[in-house]
Amino acid sequence: MDKCRALFYGAAPLSETSRRYFASLNLFLINSYGMSECAGPQTYYVPGKGTPASLKSANLNTPGTEMIINAPDAEGNGEICFRGRNRFMGYFKDETSTKATIDENGFIHSGDVGHIDKDGHLHITGRLKELIITAGGENVAPILIEEQIKAALPFVSQCVVIGDNKKYLSLLYTLKHEPAPDMNFTENLSPIALAELKRLNIDGKNVDELRKDSNFLKFVAEQIEKVNSKAASRAQSIRKWCLLTGDFTISGGELTPTLKLKRKIITKKFEKEIESMYLDPKL
Repeated sequence: MDKCRALFYGAAPLSETSRRYFASLNLFLINSYGMSECAGPQTYYVPGKGTPASLKSANLNTPGTEMIINAPDAEGNGEICFRGRNRFMGYFKDETSTKATIDENGFIHSGDVGHIDKDGHLHITGRLKELIITAGGENVAPILIEEQIKAALPFVSQCVVIGDNKKYLSLLYTLKHEPAPDMNFTENLSPIALAELKRLNIDGKNVDELRKDSNFLKFVAEQIEKVNSKAASRAQSIRKWCLLTGDFTISGGELTPTLKLKRKIITKKFEKEIESMYLDPKL
């Protein structure tokens, strides 16, 4: 590793905490974003050259190509689009899909949502198809909120923002559990989760106990309110939340093989829990 000139990663998000950990070991991990349709990377970073490095972004646009944010909202988030010599010519014998991906100006429409900061760094905040449209017509990118919740609650494993056609946003979340040999999880909380709960003087040792633990409930509510305080509008605030038993798994159907959330399946599977959060919508 000491011979490496640059360390790249891609294909899935990596938390800022993980990046900072590797940086503390003098291993600066560079996020490279792109698609097969643009010959791989569309963004990357060359250490020590130009704009300062970032531990939060997907880095800078590849020189010689163009990258724009299509139809940005008030916060600057919109669909990430790009074009250049790295762009593919189209899908083989599939003109319909090609026209749906490449617009009349030659830009590839990625389907990813993000914004470009003042230094030119790309920040990815979600997927177009994952956008939540509330009953009031507010567009919400759930991934950004979910990442903030997990950062605020380090014992949380997975969380899913709910709100399509709803009057307000709610949240399903799971705690970190010990892994089982079959790639599932045991009923026991992980040592990391237990250590974090102990640090916070929370006595509950399992989900059932924590649902009744006033210290735990108070802490979760306080942290979610802190995340809400950063929301661009009240419509993008979490109003109710539900702690689920166990954790999401590939075999359980909640996660893809690359550990992405299967939102439609989760929404269907936990329909009762979701509806319980909307029985009294007067908030």
